Amino acid sequence: MSRLLPLLLSCLLLQACALPKTLPEATDLKAGAAEVVVIGKVELVPPLDPRMEQKTHWNVIGEKRMLGRVLVATAGEFRPIRTGTLDTADFQETLEVEWGVPFMVKAARQRTFVNGALAHLDVLAQERLWFPGGYYFDVPKDAPAVYIGTLRYHRNDFNRIVRVEIVDERKDIATVLKGSASASEVRPSLLKMLR
Repeated sequence: MSRLLPLLLSCLLLQACALPKTLPEATDLKAGAAEVVVIGKVELVPPLDPRMEQKTHWNVIGEKRMLGRVLVATAGEFRPIRTGTLDTADFQETLEVEWGVPFMVKAARQRTFVNGALAHLDVLAQERLWFPGGYYFDVPKDAPAVYIGTLRYHRNDFNRIVRVEIVDERKDIATVLKGSASASEVRPSLLKMLR
């Protein structure tokens, strides 16, 4: 029994540190037949202040990678994430991006749902800020890439999300393409709210 306890504790620690499976970054508009390139951005208003609102522990557990980023749970079906505890089953197709920085990733060519999101405040203490889902985008036929807009979360002083908006900022397309392709190849498919 005394040997079993350290093994059990080690397994629990490893499970707590498990990272979600992220969508691969795209470097151009080329995607496989079953994939599409997705361009967009995620913002928080007001933004997190890393010095005041996020706690670091000298990067002992690799938290530098997790702080300053948002993990957005996406899937081919609407399954709202369970807040309070991180369940990696909710984050099997995760969009992991920096706040306010346009992204370009490869995703499955299908209707894709945003099921919720989280940001780490203290990785060691497992303190997180949770964000609602309930949005989706469709992929137009034969589109090599889609622009889904800016998913902008507004919070109050108590870290409660008080408003969510989708903003069309197509200038972000040119920012992520960096001249490697034409923005005209990217079809708009802004996020829509589920009804």
